[in-house]
Amino acid sequence: MLEVDKKIKIFLEELLNEEVIKDLENYNDQGVKITAHTYDVFILSVNEIKKIYSNLFKASEEIDLFSIVVGTIVHDLSKGSLRKQEEGLSHSQVMLRNPDYVVKETENLLEKIEEKTGLKLKNSVRKNIIHIVVSHHGKWGKINPSTKEAHLVHWADMYSAKYHRINPVEANGILKGFEKGESLIEVSKRYKCTTGIIKDRLKKSKQELKLGSTKQLLNYFRKNKKVPIGDEFFSKRIIETEKLIRSVEKKGFKNLILGNEILKYLDENKIFEFEDRNLKGDTDEKKD
Repeated sequence: MLEVDKKIKIFLEELLNEEVIKDLENYNDQGVKITAHTYDVFILSVNEIKKIYSNLFKASEEIDLFSIVVGTIVHDLSKGSLRKQEEGLSHSQVMLRNPDYVVKETENLLEKIEEKTGLKLKNSVRKNIIHIVVSHHGKWGKINPSTKEAHLVHWADMYSAKYHRINPVEANGILKGFEKGESLIEVSKRYKCTTGIIKDRLKKSKQELKLGSTKQLLNYFRKNKKVPIGDEFFSKRIIETEKLIRSVEKKGFKNLILGNEILKYLDENKIFEFEDRNLKGDTDEKKD
């Protein structure tokens, strides 16, 4: 069990229990649940912090780790809210054309958590979180990152999008279905994807083997029990994305966040406004 400052644990648990955060589980982005991508950005950020600063203790003395934790959790909030509200704009379009929407959404959520927990964030921490969220698209958005924390999350988001945002369907699973007599449409329904994705995965495998038809590919699969997924870059994307998805499905998004070691290095005194209840009590007594 991690030893985490009580106030931090309360705040993060309340945040992760919010409906708008839980809603991210219900939406996919190119075949990957938003929660899986969100966790990916979180863990990529944590691992990069350890590389840059040698360890998390040193990092805690130089950067705002809490803002990175919260910023990664909420950075793609509008991917869920825009779809739920059936807005005409996508998350990417909002980041480019109307970043104020993202700012307001983040501010409202933080205020809601503050009200529920009675914990008020320091203004500097609040600003750090909001800047991380509004700038995480970098040059593909309207606002560029200008802090160490925001640059780090932007890098993690770009890496995740490049390597781990791909429908993890690959030729071997498709060919197993064909071997059992499934049609192209039946395979696509089983994988909950378009027939275009199925055709693309078969094409990549055929290119690696220099085969001209799906029939030849199926014969190769029957003989060798396995076919190449694609080139080295594509194969890496598929394998790592499958691993990410399984991890989040098995352990749960909330549990993975709350169980990460970075939480041990967060100091509630650096995060929340201090309330001197004793001083208030003394004042009240004097008034009496």
